[in-house]
Amino acid sequence: MGKGMTRRRFLALSAAATARGEEPADGPLVSFGLLTDVQYADAEPEGERHYRESIPKLEAAVKDLAKENLPFSLHLGDLIDRDFSSFAAVSPRFAGLGHPVRQLLGNHDYTLADAEKTKVVETLGMPADYYVFRVSGVRFVMLDTNDLSTYKYPKGSAQELEAKAMMKQLASEGLMNAVSWNGGVSPTQLAWLEKELTSADEAGEPAIVCGHHPLLPEEGHHAWNSRDILDVIVRHKSSSAYFCGHNHAGAQAEFKGLPCITFKSILHEPGVTAYSVVRLFKDRLVIEGRGREKSREVPLRTV
Repeated sequence: MGKGMTRRRFLALSAAATARGEEPADGPLVSFGLLTDVQYADAEPEGERHYRESIPKLEAAVKDLAKENLPFSLHLGDLIDRDFSSFAAVSPRFAGLGHPVRQLLGNHDYTLADAEKTKVVETLGMPADYYVFRVSGVRFVMLDTNDLSTYKYPKGSAQELEAKAMMKQLASEGLMNAVSWNGGVSPTQLAWLEKELTSADEAGEPAIVCGHHPLLPEEGHHAWNSRDILDVIVRHKSSSAYFCGHNHAGAQAEFKGLPCITFKSILHEPGVTAYSVVRLFKDRLVIEGRGREKSREVPLRTV
C-alpha cells in the first residue's frame, strides 16, 4: 500500500471501482460471511454455554453481514444443540442476510430422536449430506464429517454398529479423538472428494473444502480419519484451504502449506460473539473477524 494510502482509503477506492463495474487491481476472487456453531436450544445455560442467547447474537451478526453486500454466507455445522423444534426457531433468522446461507452438518444437529434424523438435510435446505457449489469461479466442497459416527444413524443400525467398532479400535490405539462427538468421512465420500478436487484442478478453479470437524491440530476435536481426508486434499493443486468449526475455541494449523482454520463458535457468554467476513485472494485469505474471531491474513500455499 503506497505512502499516505490508509487502509480505509484503499477500501473506499476498491468499493468505488466495484460500483463502476471495475475489478480492483488486487481484488478478492470472492468474499462471504462465515459463522459456525450457533448451537441454539431453548434450554437453561450450562456453564458458559448460554443457548438462548444464540438467537440475539445471530440476529446481530445477520444485520451486520447484510451491510457487506456479500453473495452468500457459510454456517459450518451445529446450528442447534438439541431438539428438532430448535431448527424452526433459529433457521428463519438468516433471512435478513438477503443472500443464501450454505449449511453443513454438525454432530449436535443429530441430537434428536432417531425418526427425526432423516429430516435434517432437507430442514437445513441442503441438496445432500455433502455437496459442491460454485461462486465467482471458486469451488466450495462441503463435507459431511458425521458420515462415520455413532450419532447420525438409528440405534442398532449397521452404520451405528460399524462406527462404534471404529471408535473402539481408535481408542485401543490411544487416540484422543476416539470420542462419541467426533466422526469421520467414509471411503465413498473420500472418493467423491477426490473426484471433485480433480475436476477443480482441471477447471483451474481454487477450492475451499469445508467440514464440521477439524483435521488439524490433533487436539481431540479432529475427525476420526483426519489424515485420510488431508491426504486427499493436499494432493490437489486446486485446494486452497480447509474451514471447520466444532472446537469452539478456534485454532489454526497447516499441513504441507494447506491452511486448516477452525473458526470460533458464536455460542457462549451473552454479548460475546464470533463470526467473520472472509475474502479469498489468489495468494491469501483475509479474515475480517468480529468479536472473539481475530482479524488476520493467511497466506495460501503455492503449488
